[in-house]
Amino acid sequence: MAILELDDETAVLLKELAEHEHISPAQLLKNLALVYRSTRQAHHAEQPELLTDFAGILKNSPSFSGNPLEIQQAMRDEWS
Repeated sequence: MAILELDDETAVLLKELAEHEHISPAQLLKNLALVYRSTRQAHHAEQPELLTDFAGILKNSPSFSGNPLEIQQAMRDEWS
């Protein structure tokens, strides 16, 4: 068991939401944490994790369209 310190506004909101759902504040926090975790996992699953995963995304990017050698030269020229 852990004790959480909440500001008064958050504590009141948590209590109101728990009463509205007819569950304890602890159960409400658990439910919210589970939803948050599943949402984050779903969001991370959609995003490419490897550099090779970006190949399909970047091929239509205006920054990478055209001759690769000309793109490199233009990027280098920006710094000279």
